Amino acid sequence: MELNIAICDDDKAHVDIIKEYINRININCAPEIIEAYSGEELLELIKGRHIDVVFLDIEMKELNGIETGTKIREFSEDTIIVFLTGYRNYALEAFQIESFQYIIKPIIYEKFNILMQKILIRLKEIKAYSNINKAFSFKTKQEIVCLKYEDIYYFERQGKKIYVSTQTGNYEFTGTLKSTMESLDENIFLRCHQGFIVNIDKLLNINSNEIILRGIEEIVPISRKYRQDVLDALEKRLFN
Repeated sequence: MELNIAICDDDKAHVDIIKEYINRININCAPEIIEAYSGEELLELIKGRHIDVVFLDIEMKELNGIETGTKIREFSEDTIIVFLTGYRNYALEAFQIESFQYIIKPIIYEKFNILMQKILIRLKEIKAYSNINKAFSFKTKQEIVCLKYEDIYYFERQGKKIYVSTQTGNYEFTGTLKSTMESLDENIFLRCHQGFIVNIDKLLNINSNEIILRGIEEIVPISRKYRQDVLDALEKRLFN
């Protein structure tokens, strides 16, 4: 799981402490950490980027933490905001912008570790919810079809047509596997054969030349060219 974390505090010592705590925790990845020492600097550094978690001091000059968090909410509903403060009188404002936690300084490692475990669980929930609601759309002769990712098993090229196997029925549309793959999230779908794209979340087992999917009897072929890519994706998914 890729993880982008921002720390914003006008006291460098506090930024360094949070950064040290994060690096001490086993997250199964090396998170990218952005350091900022004012609300203005933070907003500039994260402009156009997705940030998973922000640790945000409240008492800062010019743009304070509440104001900075409000601006972050304007372009990111999913970012987890954790406020750091030496006072309790900002709790209502923090609640109003849907902060994840409100921590009173000084911050000790044991409490921070517990908080990070909760954050990692929440991030997995956000990702799972996002995947469930992702969809693939295409046009047939009769209608425009929109399929949730979670309902799709695989795509198969059949001449100039693409056959789609799903939990809600089977469909076909005119297109190529290349253009289909370009329209899909490559973290969820993967080319496994010259003529097939498979939903990684549906993988049950991989044999020498075929893939068994969860929930259907059809067997999907896997070629030597794509076998290692599928194994790597499956391993990554298991460890995440």
